[in-house]
Amino acid sequence: MTNQTGSRILQPDNIAGVVMIAACAWLLTKVTDMPEMSALLPVAMLSTIIALSVLMIVRNLIRSEAIAVKPVFSSLPLFLLVVFCVGLYVLAVATIGFYTSTLIMLPAVAWLFGYRNPKGIALATLIFVGGIALIFLVLMNQSLPPEFFQS
Repeated sequence: MTNQTGSRILQPDNIAGVVMIAACAWLLTKVTDMPEMSALLPVAMLSTIIALSVLMIVRNLIRSEAIAVKPVFSSLPLFLLVVFCVGLYVLAVATIGFYTSTLIMLPAVAWLFGYRNPKGIALATLIFVGGIALIFLVLMNQSLPPEFFQS
């Protein structure tokens, strides 16, 4: 899929920005049911994503260089694989828990998309999962979805 007209409005970054703004605005309506302190992080993150999306759109609309026609998707099968992996991850978190599914999916997806350094994959996985555990369990005292062996 390409932007055949060369229009600034139909640039892939603008389309992605509008989709992100719409998705985050919808998710912000879901946060209103949460307790105030629990809603603080999601509201901050969603608001930041909206602000960055607006900045991305504005940057694309005011830039002065010529607009090159570029593909929206460089590879449709790769995009569909990403969508499939995200869906599989959501199902895994709901069924086997956050930490277990992240420990499985993060290295699997990195390997699947071409990153072949085992030490780098292991380090990134440990830093990410350890960081999330530190933030949620230690600093915020909030538990994530329980692991399958805890229920």
